[in-house]
Amino acid sequence: MAGTRDLLYLFGIAGHPAPSPVLAQLEASGFNVVVPRIKGFDASWDFVAPDDHLGWLTVLWDAIDASGVRLPCPVVGASIGGMLGVDLAAYRPEAVSALALLAPFGIFDEENQGLDLYSVPTPDRMEHLFAKGVPEPFVDRFGELGPDDGPVARYLSDVAAANLVWPLGDRGQAGRLHRVTCARLSLWGGQDELLPPGVSAKWAAGGIPVEIIEGAGHLLEWDAPDQVGARLVDFLR
Repeated sequence: MAGTRDLLYLFGIAGHPAPSPVLAQLEASGFNVVVPRIKGFDASWDFVAPDDHLGWLTVLWDAIDASGVRLPCPVVGASIGGMLGVDLAAYRPEAVSALALLAPFGIFDEENQGLDLYSVPTPDRMEHLFAKGVPEPFVDRFGELGPDDGPVARYLSDVAAANLVWPLGDRGQAGRLHRVTCARLSLWGGQDELLPPGVSAKWAAGGIPVEIIEGAGHLLEWDAPDQVGARLVDFLR
């Protein structure tokens, strides 16, 4: 889109059932938000989970290439998307002009162990991702695919997310944060059940400035869209 800057958005642990109000704010501020179609989260019936994290990075980079996003550009990564965003910035620094993380996975903190989402029965998982109730798009993820294909798509999305983070959600990011040299920021929900706010100290120690958003859960862009959106727009400008 002429006159706009591309922005790459990497979604969180529940997939991308709908754009958040924060993405609308970023678009209103002049960004063209690009969301890559990542295998496992896009209702691809042929999805097979990669054997390791390097395999996931290949899946990510292939999805970015297919998205047509104009690099370099800012990257916003939420949850597991933040974990992947860190590696994109560490291994392909020429592609990332700024990195904003929203409660990223990737570092395990034994003193701040959060909820294992996959120990929770499937119907109850979504309520643990938010502090202010489950937003409508997450109530029936992939419901638009119908009663037969929708549940399969949800299952595959959960398999993909679990493959990325289980059992500890640690993929060695602590040892790579020094490789992230672009402008960087992380926002964290004060009521995050999966990654308690104490985990953020590990990221701050690695050179990623952290700000806590009180009253927000793990997917904080949905719980506090005005506050998160305003802070991201200010940072990315």
